[in-house]
Amino acid sequence: MTPRARLLLSGAITAAVVGLLAAGAARLAAPKAAGLPMVGQVIPAAQRPPGPGISGTTLTGQHLNIASWRGHTVVINFWGSWCVPCRKEAPVLARIAGDTRSLGVRFAGIDIREDPAAGLAFERQYHIPYPSISDPGDLLAARFGAAAPVATPSTYILDGRGRIAWAWFGATTYSQLELAVTGVAPLP
Repeated sequence: MTPRARLLLSGAITAAVVGLLAAGAARLAAPKAAGLPMVGQVIPAAQRPPGPGISGTTLTGQHLNIASWRGHTVVINFWGSWCVPCRKEAPVLARIAGDTRSLGVRFAGIDIREDPAAGLAFERQYHIPYPSISDPGDLLAARFGAAAPVATPSTYILDGRGRIAWAWFGATTYSQLELAVTGVAPLP
């Protein structure tokens, strides 16, 4: 094969790979992929699907039932200490949890696919100020049904009535999550 033919073949393969990656990313962010009317935007109140019942034992051994937080905006983040994007996102979530506390926003993590000791070490390392439910079998995600997480990390915001008001699959940024939280949380 001539050098020119190899270059053309290499370019065609690169274009095909880039196209497949873009299609996969678009599918992950597509609302239908998540069973939600939209992903990455605050869902209008009339279109918000009900959130699932989420409860379990936290990494510190306490029982947590998210339904007891009705009336509050709730941010739920699926994560694992083994997840590189989760490590990048952890300081963002900790900061927003502190910055939105005055709005009555509650945060909860769901630590998936690992033993509680690894999750607790992660929380201590990143100074996570909110509880996380231990879910080593990754069973709580299934409660979201068609709106189940399609990536790790995944973040949901539930409105005061327990409905899914926002979702993001992958690591979120401070500005993105802060805008979504303040768009869902009632004004003080």
